[in-house]
Amino acid sequence: MKHLLFSDVHSNLEALEALLAHISEEKPDKIFFLGDVVGYGANPSECLQTVADISDLFLAGNHDAAAAGILSTAYFNPLAKEAIFWTQSQLSPEEIVYLKNLPVILQFPEFCLVHSSPWQPDQWKYIITKKDAADNFPYFSSSLCFIGHSHRAEIFILDPSENCRISLNEAIEVKENYRYIVNVGSVGQPRDNNPQAAYCLYDDQKKYIQLHRFEYNIQKAQEKIIQADLPLFLAKRLSFGI
Repeated sequence: MKHLLFSDVHSNLEALEALLAHISEEKPDKIFFLGDVVGYGANPSECLQTVADISDLFLAGNHDAAAAGILSTAYFNPLAKEAIFWTQSQLSPEEIVYLKNLPVILQFPEFCLVHSSPWQPDQWKYIITKKDAADNFPYFSSSLCFIGHSHRAEIFILDPSENCRISLNEAIEVKENYRYIVNVGSVGQPRDNNPQAAYCLYDDQKKYIQLHRFEYNIQKAQEKIIQADLPLFLAKRLSFGI
């Protein structure tokens, strides 16, 4: 079975529409969304409706929880906070309820799905370093965990000797007795110095994980952010993947 996993759309409809074209080509058996459908961008309702329509599983991210009013914005930076308040003004009461009811983590025998980290998933901790990953491996029992949150497409690999390394390769083989934390990257706001949007494919028969990058209409997404009077930096950063 082929699974397509994506995360961090952040109200970027142009990136999401480009992803839909890839989904049509890939024809995955299952589609999993790992959170943060809203925040930062100019099309929260459209993105929420589209992701809900296409996804077999839909997790909450911290921006979703904040937009739904169940997470304080106190720890958000000023730009993110401003975008959250604007997003709340754009969402319908029904959409707010939908975001409130999303799970933060799902664990299955074959894999774990979470927006931030399997350890304290509702505390929205980041997995960025090898140490971060090593600290999180004990908190899920399967060999695979798929995450988003940092907006960086990368794979943390724990070998049978408990050594952890980071792979930026586009495709890797899933090996017996190895464990993996796979950051599927961001569709709507990449932050790994690559402005291309990202998604992940996992084939449980062929035993491979593949990270994909793709182009989208960045200029149109930027123009919408500016027209919505959202912070200018939220538009500029899309050009640089920061």
